Amino acid sequence: MAQRTGGEPQTDGRSTRWDEHKAQRKVELVDAAVALIEEEGSSFRVGRLAERVGLPRSVLYRHFKDRATLDELIRRRVVESFMRRMEPTMGFEGTIEESVERVVGAHLSWVAEHPRLYAYMGVGEHAMGDGSLVADAKSAIALMLGERFGDILKALGMGEAPIRSVAVGIVGFVDTAVNQWVRDPQRELSEDELRAMLCRSVWAVLDATLRDLGVELSPQQKVSDLEGI
Repeated sequence: MAQRTGGEPQTDGRSTRWDEHKAQRKVELVDAAVALIEEEGSSFRVGRLAERVGLPRSVLYRHFKDRATLDELIRRRVVESFMRRMEPTMGFEGTIEESVERVVGAHLSWVAEHPRLYAYMGVGEHAMGDGSLVADAKSAIALMLGERFGDILKALGMGEAPIRSVAVGIVGFVDTAVNQWVRDPQRELSEDELRAMLCRSVWAVLDATLRDLGVELSPQQKVSDLEGI
């Protein structure tokens, strides 16, 4: 390591550039793994990835501590992709009905577009619980929904309500239903029919919760018309 005139150590620029190169290469390899799963299915093999990127397995593994590390990075990338789809839907623009359709539709459409990535989350040694989306992602969505539901209740002059539990239940119901649908070889519902059923069910839960609190709203109610939203 080079020394400054005053005796303080100076970082070698070549070392920094090499670290940046390795980090970028790791990102590229994870991207290649995700693309391979999208194309060929959830039975992902490191040897196949090595062939795809033109590297020996031994060289490929220099970028990752072990297979578990690679799997975790792939899972993170999948979750990031899912959350990028979901986050813009949490604004609750338009009517209540439109807001529900937007959130449910985003969840279902992402899974329908990326069934192999979704399946990868529940295969063998890569399994994440019940094969649904990673628990942290579902918790994040439930938290965002709970905050928005809470804002609406405050605007309606309501005090404390178990709205966070309702949000968790809604997210769990939608994800479980979608998880079963995407894995079912003989689907009883089309994607559009499933979306409509889920939206009706979510509204039924919200409506029942609001009525228990003494509030009646139409699904055609514009969220922006509610004071404070």
